[in-house]
Amino acid sequence: MANETQPDARDHDHELEEGLGTRILARPFGLVFTLIAVAFSLFYVYAAGPAWFGRIGVGLYRGAFLLLALTMVFLIYPARKGSPRSRPSLLDLVFIAMTVVSFGYFIVEFQNLVHRVGYYTQADFWMALMATIVSIEATRRVMGLMLPIVAILFLLYAVYGNLLPQDISHRGYEWGRVLTSMFSQEGMFGLVLQVTAAYVVLFVVFGALMNRFGAGDFFVRLPYALTAGFRGGPAKAAVLGSGMMGMISGSATANTVATGTFTIPLMIKAGYRRHIAGAIEPAASTGGMFMPPIMGAAVFIMAEMIRVPYVDIMVVALAPAVLYFASVAAIAHFEAAREDIPRIPRDQRESPWQIFKEGWYYLIPIGVVIYLMLSGMSPSRAVFFTILLFIAIGSLARLIKKDAGTSYGAVLMSILRDIVLGLKEGALNALAISAVVGTVGIILGIVFLTGLGFIFTTSIMQFTFGLMPVGILLALVASYILGMGMTVTSAYILMAILIAPGLEALGMSALAAHMIVFWYSQSSNISPPVCMAAFAGASIARSDPMQTGFAALRFSFFLFVIPILFVYTPILMPDGLTFGAAQAIVTSFIAVVPAAAAVSNYFLCRTTLIERVLLVVSAIILMFPQLVLNVLGLVIFGAVYMMQRRRAGGGSLAGAAT
Repeated sequence: MANETQPDARDHDHELEEGLGTRILARPFGLVFTLIAVAFSLFYVYAAGPAWFGRIGVGLYRGAFLLLALTMVFLIYPARKGSPRSRPSLLDLVFIAMTVVSFGYFIVEFQNLVHRVGYYTQADFWMALMATIVSIEATRRVMGLMLPIVAILFLLYAVYGNLLPQDISHRGYEWGRVLTSMFSQEGMFGLVLQVTAAYVVLFVVFGALMNRFGAGDFFVRLPYALTAGFRGGPAKAAVLGSGMMGMISGSATANTVATGTFTIPLMIKAGYRRHIAGAIEPAASTGGMFMPPIMGAAVFIMAEMIRVPYVDIMVVALAPAVLYFASVAAIAHFEAAREDIPRIPRDQRESPWQIFKEGWYYLIPIGVVIYLMLSGMSPSRAVFFTILLFIAIGSLARLIKKDAGTSYGAVLMSILRDIVLGLKEGALNALAISAVVGTVGIILGIVFLTGLGFIFTTSIMQFTFGLMPVGILLALVASYILGMGMTVTSAYILMAILIAPGLEALGMSALAAHMIVFWYSQSSNISPPVCMAAFAGASIARSDPMQTGFAALRFSFFLFVIPILFVYTPILMPDGLTFGAAQAIVTSFIAVVPAAAAVSNYFLCRTTLIERVLLVVSAIILMFPQLVLNVLGLVIFGAVYMMQRRRAGGGSLAGAAT
């Protein structure tokens, strides 16, 4: 019964985030948590259904989100190391009571709160204060101190901004005005909550249900079978498997744990050093945050912020995402070639065709959700129908595959159990973002209340002297720093409201500016000193976490290169799939090979310093879609190839690839 009160670690990532981990709840609290989690998932799946299901009021829709999500946080996340590990403490129960009272008040009083916007009663003030306290405390428990500290500083700025230097000052607001303004759709119940409830929760539940019905195993075994015959096959399986898992999971850490449990031991067995095996998987899993159709939670927020349909972002994100996976695979390949890692013996490989025949139906829901979104259906409605379709397909497959000695009743019970556990795990997996919704909403609300966003935009223009390369560097540095203490979604939101407008002022399109900060915000997964996905990989590989983190940073080299292409090439297809956009995509993929060889210090054999420099130059000029530069890049690449071939004794690129 333990797994009914606490899901397996491979099914969620927030347990690996900074903090104290989660409790293993004993009865009756485990049952209470399960009921709340299932109700949470069902409520927001139901809300995404067609109009004839009925409409849920705005107050209930938004208030219930924080009421249920924060109640789950206080049930399963302890306040400190000394807190009980099998039940909530008295303090937790007090926080749960505050959560229910304050957000219940919002639900009941919603219409009155809307009518008296700009004014507030004493009851409004106390409820807003309670809601603020529980939101910040829930965020602290799930992801540590950094974001709560930022939120508190923003609250202080809103009240005492008139005491600051003129360049960053504002008139200042009294506490009642600030807190009640945040206790509204302009604050904690605003954009971030709406997007999370309408899109993120549904896609997370969809991924959890697919994983519970066996899709995760299929998406790991098939890539391994397809790549086992190549040099460094397990590493390429990690890349391909992470890409496939990335289509249903928007979390790099969860992807690392789910895929790496299988691929990392295989990489070590094949001959990769432990810290390298532990690094390749998180580097590849980070690409899952960019991989359509289910990208990171931040992309849904991005779509709302820049008023671009999610499906449009999904289309333009595909080529950069595949380019990133190709870069990780290429570096892993040259690593295998340098260490002379052999191919997997034939008798140790599974048949790809056999695996495909066993699980081909897992691909149907992914195709359906993409088709529905491309046909114009909203993402929430598309995933609603896809969830229903997948449950039907998964249930039918179970019934068809049942053993002769198993009754249909037993199969139906197992189906029902996995649906319930999938709904529960979906809610649990969503807590990593749900727990910060209120706190991020407060920060976002204060930015608009005080005009801080305009101040930041003006400051960026002054600090960068209007130079776009300096602006890109500023975005990278800011993302790296924020990533040391925040989830990637939280880091992106802060960057989106403070940095992205400044990048737009430098001349970037809104899409390019937000894509840059979105990509750079992923650096916290693989960049020391805080790199949660790399730490997860290290724990599976039993390697040194920091050594693994730096290795993961090397394998993720293109994470920092590709965003530059968003600005200086048409790889995001701003005018559609033109010849220039196609040329940018093709030459960028070609550039992966010399760049990966330079990073690995190996091509057909170990590179000399001059060869490495030439490979870097070749890669750089190949990335920019200009015919003269591309021809020159190919000539330089060919020259290095000939030098390497002569020193390697007549080896070939084709031979190295296998």
